Amino acid sequence: MSTTHLVFYDTSQAYYSSYYLNGFNELRKTHGLRMQIAHSLPARLKSAVQNRDWQHLLFAMVLLKLQRGNRTWYVCIDTHDDNSLDIQSHHGGYHWPLLQCVDAYFKVNYNPQIIRQTAALAAHQQKIHSITQFFPVRPQCSFSLSQRLLLPSVWFGYRPSLGHGQPYLGHLAAARRRLRDLKNFLTLDQIIAHRHASKDIDIFYVTSFRHPRRHESIMEQRHHVMNKLASIAHLNIEMGFTSQSALPENYTHRYPRRLSQSDYLKILARSKVVIYTQGMEGCISSKFSLAMALGIPVAGEPLLNNPELMTVYPHLTEQFGFNDPDELVDQALKLTTHPQQAQQLGHLNAALFDNDLAPRPAAEYILRTLQIK
Repeated sequence: MSTTHLVFYDTSQAYYSSYYLNGFNELRKTHGLRMQIAHSLPARLKSAVQNRDWQHLLFAMVLLKLQRGNRTWYVCIDTHDDNSLDIQSHHGGYHWPLLQCVDAYFKVNYNPQIIRQTAALAAHQQKIHSITQFFPVRPQCSFSLSQRLLLPSVWFGYRPSLGHGQPYLGHLAAARRRLRDLKNFLTLDQIIAHRHASKDIDIFYVTSFRHPRRHESIMEQRHHVMNKLASIAHLNIEMGFTSQSALPENYTHRYPRRLSQSDYLKILARSKVVIYTQGMEGCISSKFSLAMALGIPVAGEPLLNNPELMTVYPHLTEQFGFNDPDELVDQALKLTTHPQQAQQLGHLNAALFDNDLAPRPAAEYILRTLQIK
């Protein structure tokens, strides 16, 4: 029987690649998968990676090569929020040169309607596949991911852009980020262990604040949710906006302290119900996967991407269908007053994660899609 070999081209930030790397690493034990981390690109991908007009997207593109017998597949996992493509302006979430040259393109925020409506995407729709949303985890292959940081930069200093494979001025900053991530990310087992936390927070709603004006109406809706929650005196509610920069004056009273991943998970795990609102560009955010991983029931806005989730898992339709801010709060309150229903939804969410969304089943799904057995 032939062995499957996987090469990961270390061009993306660990925040985006670690989830899928963990899944493939688990398959080493059961499927005999062999993994290698490469610090230089093959000719097949190099021209796409070095394309000047699209290099701004590369930090969140996970690039792989899979080999079995005499067959080879080049694969891209696109973790960007945006699911559009504008070739003329080099805008959107899809990396056009990579889409053209890889054999399979897995899109985290997969929207078949947008693919059909966009001629360039429709022409490649047979190679575009959905893939589960991620959150950062500590890679089991941390040492290999540290090699280019520990060895002289003249050998391993690079960025995923025009200078790939060459030293560059920002390699020290990139090294600090990589080492910080490898140190601070939790392992998947550490994250799952939070399922057993005592529940003393009734409702959790902490979400990102987006400053660009195009997000203004959405931020006002989220602010409305928080104001309505604030009027409920008899419940213990954790809520607020997170932001890398100062909030506008009328939002500052909704600004919680900055939390590390570990502290954020500890608070989330103590929650009986979580309110979910869409990520940027209407994407499915990592908060969705974290709620599933921790087995927490959700009162959420609709999932606009990856429609197969709602079709295959009907219990999600009970949780993700509330556009109106008042409806979101009312549904969260309903779940707090119906603990048996909430507990059942939480159990179903945890089972969904374990069986279909976790890193290992995500890696198995990629192999099945490529018909690698």
